[in-house]
Amino acid sequence: MVSPGAIFVARKPELRRAKDPDVRALLKQYLEALHTGTDTLVMEELGLCQGDVRIDVASVSGELSGFEIKSPSDTLARWPKQRRIYSKVVDRAWLVAPGPKLDAARAPDWWGQIAVFDLDDRIGLRIVKPAGHNPKLDPLSIAKLLWRDEAIDLLKKSGRARGVMTKSRRLVWERVVEAITLDQLRDAVRAALRKRRARVAALHQ
Repeated sequence: MVSPGAIFVARKPELRRAKDPDVRALLKQYLEALHTGTDTLVMEELGLCQGDVRIDVASVSGELSGFEIKSPSDTLARWPKQRRIYSKVVDRAWLVAPGPKLDAARAPDWWGQIAVFDLDDRIGLRIVKPAGHNPKLDPLSIAKLLWRDEAIDLLKKSGRARGVMTKSRRLVWERVVEAITLDQLRDAVRAALRKRRARVAALHQ
C-alpha cells in the first residue's frame, strides 16, 4: 500500500487541459509499475451489473479494486450512480479526481482518494487517502460479473447446476449466490477475469 501523500507518477499536459485518457494513462502506468513482477491484472472498462456502470480501471489480485476517474474536464453528473454500483461489487474503490472534485463528491468513508494535480507543466497523481475494505458487498451484483457459461461451469463444479441449465442468466446468477459462499464467489470472479484476459492474449500471439 502506498502511503498517503506519496506522489507516484507525473506526465502529460497541464491540469486544466487534462482529459480522461490522460489521467487514465497515468493511472495505468502507475498500477502496472507498482505490480511489476506479480500476477496482478490491470484492465479497463470492466462492466458492472450488466454494463449499467463501467469501472474505468480495475486491478485484479487477491482483491478486485476499482478506480473511477473524474478528470478536470468531467462533471459529477453520473457520480451518484457510479458510486452506488461500485460499492456493491468491488473490494476496494478509489476516486481519482482533482482536489475540488474529491471534496465535492463526498465519497463513502471506505473509498480511497487519489488527487490529480499540477506538477510544473504536467499532471501528477497523489494518494490522499488509502482505500479501506468494502463493508457491504452485494453477492448478486458480484455474480453478474460472470458470463453465463462461466456461471454454469461454476454450478457444475459445485453440483448445483441441475434445473438451471436452460434458465435465464438472472436465475443462473441467483443459483450461484445460493450455491457458494461470498469468498468463493469473489475468487471465481477474479479467476474468470484472468481467464478472459489470457484467452485474448492467446488470440493475439
